[in-house]
Amino acid sequence: MVIRDTYRDLWSDQKFGEIYHRDFWKPATCRKVGPANRRVTHCDQYVRQASGWQGRAIADRNGELAVMKNSSVAIMAANWAWLQGVRIICLVGADYCGTHAAMIEPFTDASPGWEGQYEKPIRPGVSRQFAAAAAAIEKGGGALVNFSSCSRLTAVKQADWPAVLGTGKQ
Repeated sequence: MVIRDTYRDLWSDQKFGEIYHRDFWKPATCRKVGPANRRVTHCDQYVRQASGWQGRAIADRNGELAVMKNSSVAIMAANWAWLQGVRIICLVGADYCGTHAAMIEPFTDASPGWEGQYEKPIRPGVSRQFAAAAAAIEKGGGALVNFSSCSRLTAVKQADWPAVLGTGKQ
């Protein structure tokens, strides 16, 4: 799991962030990665942001890797995955339109404090960052694709998941 914000930034009512952190984030058995500049979230690894796509893992004196400076946690996650050896990176839910997926209790009606954000056009900087990431991945012999057919994110090529994942089913 990758988080760029802290759990306190996810909902306007702090009690929901605390519930999420306590009941979901901390007990998750997967590897957790977070931002080096916000160490208030329990993580196994922290990464810092640097200019441009980071094509290879280079640790600083603290042992931290860098990922591409970004406005989207999806880019942070994609760059971290690349550094771990993943070469086909597939986005699901990077729609930039409409509402988010349905939430589970107790978060179903909790306000994040930024309703309507995805009814606005995608900011040009976000599109440029996704385009730069996609170009760098392609140049490195990989692929960044978007499985969300309704996505307004045009900087990443749309793809059909059965074709990309090789299931043969269309």
